[in-house]
Amino acid sequence: MAPEVKTTTLRTAWISILVTVILIAAKLVGGLLSGSLALISLASESALDLLSVLLTLFAIRITAKPADKDHPYGHGKFDNLSSLFQSILLLGVSIWIFYEALYRLIHPSNINLSIDYVTFIILIGSFFLDLWRSRKLGTVGKAAKSQAMQTDAVHFFADSLSVVVVLIGLLFSKYLKLDGADSYAAMLVSGFVATLSIRQGRQAFDVLSDRFSHTEDFQRASKLIGGAEAVHEIEDLRMRHSGPDLFIDAKVGVNRVLPFASVEHILSEVKEDLLKEFPGSQINLRPFPVKLEHESTFETIKLIISEEGLLPHNIELSKDEQGSVTLDLHLEFPPASSLGDAHKKSEIIEARIKEHLPAISKIIMHLEEERPDYDMTVVRDITTSKPVLVDEMSRLAKNADISVQDVCDLTLLQSQPNKELKLSLTIILEKNLSLADAHTIVTVVEQALHKEYPYLARIVIHSEPE
Repeated sequence: MAPEVKTTTLRTAWISILVTVILIAAKLVGGLLSGSLALISLASESALDLLSVLLTLFAIRITAKPADKDHPYGHGKFDNLSSLFQSILLLGVSIWIFYEALYRLIHPSNINLSIDYVTFIILIGSFFLDLWRSRKLGTVGKAAKSQAMQTDAVHFFADSLSVVVVLIGLLFSKYLKLDGADSYAAMLVSGFVATLSIRQGRQAFDVLSDRFSHTEDFQRASKLIGGAEAVHEIEDLRMRHSGPDLFIDAKVGVNRVLPFASVEHILSEVKEDLLKEFPGSQINLRPFPVKLEHESTFETIKLIISEEGLLPHNIELSKDEQGSVTLDLHLEFPPASSLGDAHKKSEIIEARIKEHLPAISKIIMHLEEERPDYDMTVVRDITTSKPVLVDEMSRLAKNADISVQDVCDLTLLQSQPNKELKLSLTIILEKNLSLADAHTIVTVVEQALHKEYPYLARIVIHSEPE
């Protein structure tokens, strides 16, 4: 709960306490002077309201506490407990009032009413105070998402209606001489309040038992999560209230070949959409892998290998005249791995690939050690010292394919101490080319350079659109 909301909520609760004390005194005095059971019932109801407001005040203070080790979901359910307890107390008082009213109807000789203008002034004043207080608590309770405060608002609205019923009953008793009108009014009040208390108690119990009946909210959340472009499935969507807090939990199916960082980005975007729809909610989205129909063979191979904690490169598939498919690839292992351990791991990977891709009949793996990032080759830039050679290489690269518009950033490096040469350059291509066509041109340029300069140990070509 935000600090400013908490301050407003506490101030409203204290004002409600002051109003309740005034009403208890006024209704009790009026009921004792007039002998009206209905008015006394309103006084007893206001006394219960005082307890309810005190409970609400306690619940607000507890609910505002942040989550801790013993309450990882926060303290929101203290608000719901307060609402449930208030409802039970209100139901009990309603039953007692009904019983007393029924007793007076059965024993009419015990009825002794003395109604004057003071009684009516007390009732009219109570009506307006209860109505104002109900609207104030309802507005603040909705803003703070406090079920206890909203329960108070319903109680005080019921009080204002109860005053109207009692007022009518007393008017009938005084001017129409209907001796049982006061008792009937008390019975109507008790029945109405009992109905409201049962309804509020059921809502509080639903929250405490994690029953989520807000089907509209559920459908909105489901549509938001399932409608995300990168979300392919949604499972176990669960929502529950805990005081002012709404908790949303769901399993979200995403493309299984995506890297972890991409999955986190997808979940973050879905959370943002949910927070716009349900401000302040606590959201927990758990990803699970989904195999898509358009998943490529290469993606499947990479996924299987990555699950074993390794990285492949130079993956290639080939098919002979008989239709047999062969897979060959390079497999990188951590530095200092033994041949025996690497071979065992490669056999596991081979078996898994054949299990998931039965069309592959033969697998050839080149086992190698991953180069550590600290083992960097020491090089010297000799570009400026070889201007003629650099110029020749640039012309050759540009003339290797008609699609090459220009060549730039040509750099010639010599490693130390073995004197191997490494060439890097950028070729400019037409911007409308596909990536596949661009890669083919890069390969043509690389082959031409290797043929003319076979002593180059490594050639790296970057392509850019014009």
